[in-house]
Amino acid sequence: MQQENPQHWQAWREAAGREDIDAAIRAIYADLGQAVAQRRPVCNASGRCCRFEEFGHRLYVTGLEIAWFLRGVANRDSASGQSLVTNDLSLKQLAPGPKPQASSLPNCPYQIDGLCSTHAIRPLGCRVFFCEQGTEDWQQDTTEHFLNRLKELHAAHGLPYSYMEWRAGLDEASVAFEDPI
Repeated sequence: MQQENPQHWQAWREAAGREDIDAAIRAIYADLGQAVAQRRPVCNASGRCCRFEEFGHRLYVTGLEIAWFLRGVANRDSASGQSLVTNDLSLKQLAPGPKPQASSLPNCPYQIDGLCSTHAIRPLGCRVFFCEQGTEDWQQDTTEHFLNRLKELHAAHGLPYSYMEWRAGLDEASVAFEDPI
């Protein structure tokens, strides 16, 4: 995998902290939630979607999504005072001491006890993927539509755009940011 330019990570990190970018990402995810709800997929909370190696699939995200996600993990929602993260986990709680590289893990590093610990701030790919048979027919088109909206957000704000594998991107972000957001 080609590594991202460190300046890209810095741009994404700065953008993720901006109120207008935060609001835009939340709006995209809210609209996606409505589009998915119209399809009425069933999620039985099996956690299979997070076990990448076991089920032979990958999660791809934008660099901006990773920066926004990590900001959400580290910070509380200032508007409500509520944690953005299920179970009120933080990066330090998730991985005390030296942590393994996310890309070497078979599962999403935020899957705790078989469930998503960051469900409220999960990236686009997580929001549109369902294990339920028969959902494949609409998932691709829905993903492309909302990924295009993310691309438009990047373009509108002059942000670099890159699409990368989730765990490798998390590893790069942890190096680029040196200290978690």
